[in-house]
Amino acid sequence: MGFTNASEVLKFIRWPKGTPTGDAVREWLAGFDDSAEAPTPGLDLAQVAKEGFGPEAHDDDPTAETKMVT
Repeated sequence: MGFTNASEVLKFIRWPKGTPTGDAVREWLAGFDDSAEAPTPGLDLAQVAKEGFGPEAHDDDPTAETKMVT
């Protein structure tokens, strides 16, 4: 299961307060900071163009290197 905050975890597990395990779980969850978000790394377009293989690493015009033979 994936949870976004501690209250969802506690609601899912339903472990009662006052028990050793319930207190340990709540203490463990208190160690996490719910308000902090993981930093997103910046996108280095020069590195993507050099090493990448997705659509962002290619030219905008897919027909730039094509010729029509009639």
